Amino acid sequence: MAITLASYKQSSSATTNEGVSIVIAAHNEYENLRAFLPAILNQSYPVFEVIVACDRCTDGSVAFLKSLHHPALRIIEIDTISESIQPKKAALTQAIRSAKYPWILATDADCYPTSDQWITEMMQARNNKQISLGISLYEPKPGYLNAFIRFETILTALQYSAWAILGSPYMAVGRNLLYAKELFINNNGFGKYAAHLGGDDDLFVQNIATNNNTSVSSNPASFTLSKPAEGYRQWWKQKHRHLHAGKQYPFSTLLGLSIYPISSALFHFLCIYCLFTLNFVPILVFYILRTCIFISIFARIGYKWGTNPSVFYLAITEIVYLIYLLFAGIYNLAVPIKKWK
Repeated sequence: MAITLASYKQSSSATTNEGVSIVIAAHNEYENLRAFLPAILNQSYPVFEVIVACDRCTDGSVAFLKSLHHPALRIIEIDTISESIQPKKAALTQAIRSAKYPWILATDADCYPTSDQWITEMMQARNNKQISLGISLYEPKPGYLNAFIRFETILTALQYSAWAILGSPYMAVGRNLLYAKELFINNNGFGKYAAHLGGDDDLFVQNIATNNNTSVSSNPASFTLSKPAEGYRQWWKQKHRHLHAGKQYPFSTLLGLSIYPISSALFHFLCIYCLFTLNFVPILVFYILRTCIFISIFARIGYKWGTNPSVFYLAITEIVYLIYLLFAGIYNLAVPIKKWK
């Protein structure tokens, strides 16, 4: 998968001035909106609007947004919740249905684009298709938790991007996703997953994406960045919410996604076993060779995306990631989540 993306050369649509509606669902996100919304409002794209759907905000978010008096900014105030649709999806649905323009660019309140060419690059990456899967990474911070978060995020992006390039799109991230408004309307919005917590990105994309209508935007100018979790408790809560939608994935998708972790786990277990039963030297050489290939491919992607992952962390982090997948999978099956925020 990583090799597929490392060699991928992005095609571009002709320069377009089609209108784009950026949609953000926000629940008490005053600090994030104050910090990150200016980078969205200051995009160089000629025709766009920013719709912020404020879901039961009590932290001054609405007052702040109104104080901006920006011509491209529209505010939707939501005071009630419905039992038939999950709150974040309800907020996004209202924003999308009220959008003036034919293209929807979804992101989150705690995200910001890496350049003022974000909209332009996402639109050009469409390559005349109806969906463009964007990449959203996390800010670099000191400490191993941040290194692990960024590793996992890059690996996830590698997987869904490569699968889409190979003709089997299965997910996206709601922090950076472009699609035609008519797709949302014609497919009954979030459909049967409307009441499901999460899935406004991956489950939605599974419902609308095909080999013929989906492209990938791999230009770093089209990326968004988010603030990473600042502690293990916050990170675990966030990951539990993100992984919850995986229960709804088709078996064929889950089977395909299991290829890398299962093969990698088997490789490490076999190497350990062979160390005690066979000649130590050739096993060590084989392990080092495979690890160097893994690191070089991952580092190439990191360089291409401007993330520059630490080579020192990569080998050990892959093992930590495999252990994390095992325990996260068991925990996710056993413990439900009950609310968006």
